Amino acid sequence: MRIVMSGYFGFDNTGDEAILQAIVDSLRKLQPDVSIVVLSNNPESTAAKYHVEAVNRWDIKAIAKTIRNADGLISGGGSLLQDKTGWKTIPYYTAVMRIAKFYRKPVFVYAQGMGPIDGALGNG
Repeated sequence: MRIVMSGYFGFDNTGDEAILQAIVDSLRKLQPDVSIVVLSNNPESTAAKYHVEAVNRWDIKAIAKTIRNADGLISGGGSLLQDKTGWKTIPYYTAVMRIAKFYRKPVFVYAQGMGPIDGALGNG
């Protein structure tokens, strides 16, 4: 099984890195031979630290290819679907999920909060 993970990974944020470690550990406990690919801001560091494959989270072609060749996507955890850190945050994470849906891959939203959403996306 090959799983792609999308989150705020590779930015050296302690909380998000702890979430990544917990998910990786849980997946490996459930299925020791699982192949994990993390979308990361720093793919080399993420790959070395967690013993996973990693893809640059800003390379949309690589993301699409990775998801196309995977069995599913995990999006999370933390508060990814919010606009306090910038207006691009919600479109980015939902675009990754839409790519998975385009390729008919299951999407699992894991331990993810929503909001606050104060911008134009929240005024609809």
